[in-house]
Amino acid sequence: MSDDYQYEVFLSYKRHNLTLDWTRQVTQRLKLWLTEELGGREARIFVDETIDVGDDWPEALRLALKRSRCMVCIWSPSYFQSSWCVSEWKSFLAREKLLKMKPHGLIAPLRFHDGEHFPKEATNVEWADVAPFAVTVPAFWNSPKAMELEAVLKPFARSVAKIIEGAPKFRNDWPVVEKSGLKVPKIKLARL
Repeated sequence: MSDDYQYEVFLSYKRHNLTLDWTRQVTQRLKLWLTEELGGREARIFVDETIDVGDDWPEALRLALKRSRCMVCIWSPSYFQSSWCVSEWKSFLAREKLLKMKPHGLIAPLRFHDGEHFPKEATNVEWADVAPFAVTVPAFWNSPKAMELEAVLKPFARSVAKIIEGAPKFRNDWPVVEKSGLKVPKIKLARL
């Protein structure tokens, strides 16, 4: 495929120190199975950790958004409270709208946690559920549950490969949208 895309996938996630290892491990496994689904052609996945020290990271994110065929997002309530995450997600929704595609035709979500505190646009979307495997303890990767996660990621990679294969030709005018995240929900206390 000769075009101007630099990545097959833009990985959109809410960074947290306790979940960074989990995100890295999932990304490595996704890359393996996605490469196999693409017939052995390396699946290039943009992860913000590849931004070099000294780079203009907001510009690097914008460029990577434009130069990615599709998006894999790891959804949680804090994902939708992050202006950066929501902007990344909305940028791909805007691309789909520009192309007159169905919403989430270029977006493959993984549900990391919850679902009740997602915006309506997200609750109406089919996602791969990795919440039962969202564990911050490193020993998880040596447990039987890690094998169960692998059984979720393999078919997910097949779905993402279909999105990649059907992605539109690259355009320099792909939109990059800047949005605010959702407000943190207030806890309602019962009256005593």
